[in-house]
Amino acid sequence: MTLLLILLGSLTVLLIVGRYYSRFLARMIGENPERVTPANQFSDGLDFVPTPTPVVFAHHFSSIAGAGPIIGPLLAMCFGWLPAVLWIVLGGLFIGAVHDYCATFIAMREGGRSLAVVARKLLGKPAFLMLMFLIIAMLGLVTAVFLQISASALTNVATAAELGLISDQHVLNRHQFSTADGTSMVRIGGIASTSVIVITLLAPLIGWLYIKRQVNVWFCSLLALLICVASILVGLRWPVRADTDVWMIGISIYTLLAAGLPVWLFLQSRDFINVHMLYGGIALLVAALLGAGFNRVPMNFEMQSVARGSELTQGWWWPALFITIACGACSGFHSLCAGGTTCKQLRSETGARQVGYWAMLLESFLAICVVGAVSIGLTQSRYLQIVYPAGGDANVNLGFALSAGNAVQLGLGIPAVWGTIFGMLLLEGFVVTTLDTAIRLNRYLFEEIWNTLFARYDVFFQSAPTTTPQLTAASGTGGIPSTHAAIRYAADTLATTPLSTSGLRRGLLQLMRSPWFNTLLSVGLMIWMAYQGGVRTIWQLFASGNQLLAGLGLLIATIWLLQQGRKTIYTLLPAIFMMITTLTMLLKLLVQKYLPHAGTMSALLVTDLIMLSLSVLLLGQMIRVLWRGYSLRRSVAATEPLRA
Repeated sequence: MTLLLILLGSLTVLLIVGRYYSRFLARMIGENPERVTPANQFSDGLDFVPTPTPVVFAHHFSSIAGAGPIIGPLLAMCFGWLPAVLWIVLGGLFIGAVHDYCATFIAMREGGRSLAVVARKLLGKPAFLMLMFLIIAMLGLVTAVFLQISASALTNVATAAELGLISDQHVLNRHQFSTADGTSMVRIGGIASTSVIVITLLAPLIGWLYIKRQVNVWFCSLLALLICVASILVGLRWPVRADTDVWMIGISIYTLLAAGLPVWLFLQSRDFINVHMLYGGIALLVAALLGAGFNRVPMNFEMQSVARGSELTQGWWWPALFITIACGACSGFHSLCAGGTTCKQLRSETGARQVGYWAMLLESFLAICVVGAVSIGLTQSRYLQIVYPAGGDANVNLGFALSAGNAVQLGLGIPAVWGTIFGMLLLEGFVVTTLDTAIRLNRYLFEEIWNTLFARYDVFFQSAPTTTPQLTAASGTGGIPSTHAAIRYAADTLATTPLSTSGLRRGLLQLMRSPWFNTLLSVGLMIWMAYQGGVRTIWQLFASGNQLLAGLGLLIATIWLLQQGRKTIYTLLPAIFMMITTLTMLLKLLVQKYLPHAGTMSALLVTDLIMLSLSVLLLGQMIRVLWRGYSLRRSVAATEPLRA
């Protein structure tokens, strides 16, 4: 009964509160369904591609979800199920979804530009560059963690006994082998390996049909579903066997191609196919949990175990719990997806709410389902052996897969082995679709940095404006006048005549303009960071940087709304909470973990210091802008009432 209350209660709150709060936000932010979007205005068939909202939702959700709403709640279960559920639901509704909606909306209003570019207009070039380097460091951690998880998921094994397989079973005999001591093992990642290959190879077909040929989206959806089923059947018959390093190289090559080629060819179309597997997986997991709830399956975890969780994570429950859950409640990475690819595909401003706000809530609900699956699918002792082993790194893939397998068996009576395989497919599907998007986003960031640093040279001059346009505030709207130095768009005046280049300098600058060069930089950073430690080692720093970016994103949204003369309390308060939480965690990691082990954790130490220093500088600039903006608002409030 407790499981049912968690599942249905969380879903009810997310749906009801989300419905009314998202509409309230739409009124406050000024949503206009008649306004022309960047996808329509700048349609180029490469990055700006007007796309049906369900397709964009599929791409956006599969890109933002990744491993975050699965791995984060799994790691956070050491605190007990109640703290995890409360933070996921409340954080998702009032922080994560607000952040995602505002990021998508503002990026659309700014012509398909990211929040980082908006920050340049609001705060100036130095703040823009600091934010860009901070985002690149965070994305390096994101892609490194997800690359490790993805490669591990495709090579994971489990004992036949743990999967409930009898000695003479033949269904998975192509996946079974024996160790030196005679233990029967099963390669549960082999099916997912083949499935990934099949879906990737057929992705361009789907993209060609619904983008180039304008075939009905529902027909494409049916075809995508058939591809998902076929990929699993092929995987059962011909599983791919390769070690972790081979898969890390293979996935890196795929992300290199997906990030450099047109968005419809792999990135958008592969996400569209894969999301059907994700939707089906979520539906199966929900059905299993409902069945287990009606069958009164007991929960194996305590309602709260804050003391033990603090000990295992080597930190206080705050900020450790809030950081560990990460994407299930709030994620700064989502703003990169919103401002990188999503905002360039939406046909209407209402799509920003339908995609931005509700995709986050779906991710939160997935995180709730993970909490439920772990609480009934693993005993606490087995959970600790897998997720918090003494002297070893966490096998988070196996932890979730076994939880899902046992939950499916307890709730639906399906053998645990099939549920475990389904769990691995679900996890792998989320991770790969986030990896290719993240690498493309990092490509955009490098391109923005080079355009900013070398705008005065002839190679980059044509792609840079002579001045950054200033915002205009219509008379009588109650907006902050654009002439006010604190909140106007910063104007980077360039020379009227570009500096000529030749020889090696010109060759290097031309190389920096190449999308393939910047994609290669992004992939190289991912590979380098992936070899700095295991998943649990990197997760805390990744999650801290991710939440830090969310806090900064909410502050940027607050400044933008302030300049537009709109209410800001619903972005300012979440921003303050997230900034205090993440900065506290970064300081704790620096003092308690990285400095005492500087020799073995040098890369993480440097990354932590970069994040702390850049965020403090950015925060100081943002506070000054906000203070001046609110002061000016008070001075004009008596004559120009605030626009609702």
